[in-house]
Amino acid sequence: MEHRLEALELRQAAYERELKERDERIADLESRLQEARASAALSAATSPAPLAPASAHGGQNQDAVESHSGRRLSEEKAVEVAQSANETFGIYTPGSGFKVARTTWGELNISAYSYLRYLNQSGLDRTYVDHFGNVREMDRRNDVQMNKILLYNHGWFLDPRFRYTFFLWGAEPALGTTSSILVAGNLAYVFNDKFTLAGGVLALPSTRSLDGQFPLWQRVDARMVADEFMRGSYTQGFSASGTLAPGLKYKTAIGNNLSSFGVSASRLDNKMDTWSLALSWMPTTGEFGPLANFGDFEQHEKLATLFSGRFTSSTEDRESQPGLDTPENTQVRLSSGVTVFTPNALGLGSTVERVDYRMAALSAGLKYQGFYLEAEVYRRWLDGFRVTGAPLAYTRVVDDAAQIQGSMMVVPKRLQVYANASKVFGEFGDPWDAGVGLNWWPYGKRGFRLNGDLMYVKRSPIGSPFHPFSVGATGWTFNANAEIAF
Repeated sequence: MEHRLEALELRQAAYERELKERDERIADLESRLQEARASAALSAATSPAPLAPASAHGGQNQDAVESHSGRRLSEEKAVEVAQSANETFGIYTPGSGFKVARTTWGELNISAYSYLRYLNQSGLDRTYVDHFGNVREMDRRNDVQMNKILLYNHGWFLDPRFRYTFFLWGAEPALGTTSSILVAGNLAYVFNDKFTLAGGVLALPSTRSLDGQFPLWQRVDARMVADEFMRGSYTQGFSASGTLAPGLKYKTAIGNNLSSFGVSASRLDNKMDTWSLALSWMPTTGEFGPLANFGDFEQHEKLATLFSGRFTSSTEDRESQPGLDTPENTQVRLSSGVTVFTPNALGLGSTVERVDYRMAALSAGLKYQGFYLEAEVYRRWLDGFRVTGAPLAYTRVVDDAAQIQGSMMVVPKRLQVYANASKVFGEFGDPWDAGVGLNWWPYGKRGFRLNGDLMYVKRSPIGSPFHPFSVGATGWTFNANAEIAF
């Protein structure tokens, strides 16, 4: 019986792939037909009329005037024809953007992501005590920012299996600094469903939020404290990914360091020993929504489940760390918020120059009829310290963390409420956060949403101008967002 069920599932998956390929071919043919109609209409409207013969009294100038006037009228006529025909160009695919070109040479898609954020940190304490016992002023913000702008060009070239992605990343809170604009990309080759090889700027799959489901999160471009504290980031290197069996996927990556943004090649060591491995199993339905996203916007009629395990390892050098104000930065921090490379952080008179970072993460989640619940736990080891100055007081630092998030679609495809909480169990403090929020999709479709998010944080170990909280923060923050993604 089990073998029959497996065979039926495999045939069903094959039928679904065939239907998807057929739909794509139909959509492509419809797009080409629309382009041909529009081209024919434009050609007919802009074809110049025959010129009248010149008069016996030097009528060439008059002919030139009439020719220019004819072209202007033809252009106006073309606009009228195009408007009356109500023709459209290209195809829109949610998550992939607009297809603006497709030829035998390749395909070009354009997509974008951005959001307008109002951030109010007036509810945070005015001061905090840092790792060394110093009382510091908290820079509490109350402002509006076009917080992030991402522009993507992606598609294939020469061979549909040869893919490219290039993107421009604008970080508006850092305007005027060297980290305000980032340009990056990657290349990939799809051998088959089981194996895709990619190289360039890639996400280390160290936590669930780096699985590639951004921006399909519950909060707008903001992780919980535990995830942000533990995770790796974006590096330059190679990755391999694919589907091992129905419902079982893998991704592994090797790169330069935990976070490459803001780090020049001259500051990297020559080890290239950063690597990460993730396995995701979706046993009940074989999927967990588009990109295995957070929340159940799709209203699963059958119970969808996901289990994942991850391990990440890296030798981090003090010189190869990104700046504190670099977007998507990841510094190796202690649970007090100070970076491990700060002089005297682990012992008076000593400075860590190099450290071995290892981190494991496990997650489990479910979705059913608009309800979503997921938890993730972490353990991180820091050891193998290489120092200058006095000997360290520690030979190993071990931190644990956990987070949970859940949501419910109050109105299908329109209104969602969510809640989340996380905590770090660290050697230098136990910071935590908790929050609630609301998402509203006014058009009943992904692509544009309005969000309100209220959270409380206790002695945050992480933060930057791009986050709704800062290092050391204790208290309430509120942010409201208008997000667009296509």
